Amino acid sequence: MKNAFVLVDHHGDNGTVTEGMILKDVATKRFDDLVKAKLVREATADEVKKGFAPAFTSEEGEKQAATPANKAAPKPANKSA
Repeated sequence: MKNAFVLVDHHGDNGTVTEGMILKDVATKRFDDLVKAKLVREATADEVKKGFAPAFTSEEGEKQAATPANKAAPKPANKSA
């Protein structure tokens, strides 16, 4: 049994896996087949300990436009004319 680090997003026997995921306790024959297909490599102990951290950020985490200091609408120059 080996731990595999997923190199490429793919759909496998047990569902879809994302790049960067750690597959724990993969059978040796299955692991060898995935390595030949260049889908995984053996995960290091640090990667297994750290676990999966998605490479992308959610839409909620995206930067938003800076809020203006004065939210009041600008005063038109010709308003008194």
